[in-house]
Amino acid sequence: MGEEIITLLLDRRGGNVPITEGVIKAAVGNWGCGKEIITLLLDRRGGDVPITEGVVMAAARNEMCVKR
Repeated sequence: MGEEIITLLLDRRGGNVPITEGVIKAAVGNWGCGKEIITLLLDRRGGDVPITEGVVMAAARNEMCVKR
């Protein structure tokens, strides 16, 4: 569902949607479709996606992507 909402926002408002560190951290932490949201944001607005230490740490903490 999150991916659909982000797609709608980007389709309707495009460059007016701020892609902040907080947005990326929330996407990374989305257990249901975080990977899809990040892929969508990188594909559509890659140059606007901040990859900060905080974002990388949030991604590393996402336990749903850990292979055991």
